[in-house]
Amino acid sequence: MNEKKRYRRGHFTTIGMILGILSGIPLGMLIGKAGLGPAIGVAIGLALGSAVEKYKNPNPIEPTEEEKEKQKKILIIALISGVVLFAAAAILFFILYK
Repeated sequence: MNEKKRYRRGHFTTIGMILGILSGIPLGMLIGKAGLGPAIGVAIGLALGSAVEKYKNPNPIEPTEEEKEKQKKILIIALISGVVLFAAAAILFFILYK
């Protein structure tokens, strides 16, 4: 009955990154660098989330092989989409600013 609750690997790290981004946006607006605030927030959130992960989740739930395959497919689709969007933006940039 006194058993600790288990979470998936990376649970608290993800929460830390999300909170870091959310707190970094106003920070960036305060310092006048809109892109720098979220970057600082992610770094701080990642550090805090990793520390909480080690403390609160010493025995995480590992993903199954099926979940790993699904994650791999999603990552490949996201990378291909990112490359296509970057290429389209670069082509548009060079066409507009010849």
